[in-house]
Amino acid sequence: MKLIELLFPQVCGICDKKINERYTCRKCLNILEYYQGLDLSSTYKNFFYDRLICLYPYNGQLKSRMLQLKFDGKRYIAKTFADLIARKIEALNIQADYIIPVPISKKKMFERGFNQSEIISRYVSKLTGIPVNKSLTKIKNNLTQSNLGPMERKQNVIGVYAVQKDNNLNNKKVIDRKSVV
Repeated sequence: MKLIELLFPQVCGICDKKINERYTCRKCLNILEYYQGLDLSSTYKNFFYDRLICLYPYNGQLKSRMLQLKFDGKRYIAKTFADLIARKIEALNIQADYIIPVPISKKKMFERGFNQSEIISRYVSKLTGIPVNKSLTKIKNNLTQSNLGPMERKQNVIGVYAVQKDNNLNNKKVIDRKSVV
């Protein structure tokens, strides 16, 4: 056993039990396998994507763990989310040219010291081989999403992000933390 593993044992990012597997314990994977993903493409029309998939519901333990990652600095949880996303990408045979992390404001970056979407994106990239493209920029500050309901969250991001001018994503298939396009 390596010293690092002794000092910092690998734990499941959902239940915190010590594991030898890839970031998520078998018990939690079995529970989450039941949720097949929900294609929301027909629900949210008039957006710039071909396909929108909700991989897991944003509630219960998954929501709690995401908030711990974001606000309590538990970065190890990012590996579990990346693992879950990578497994769904494979299971749903999703083909993509890029993974695009959703940027956060400079204020949030200063407060947290990291962008959870970027960390998750880097891990997903390592697991899938799909490169990360940081061409999305935040052009306007908005309210914190975690305090809003689904419809408020949708309205809260309108006009907040833009693609950097030197990046051409025309006809590219991209994955961001929330959707597959």
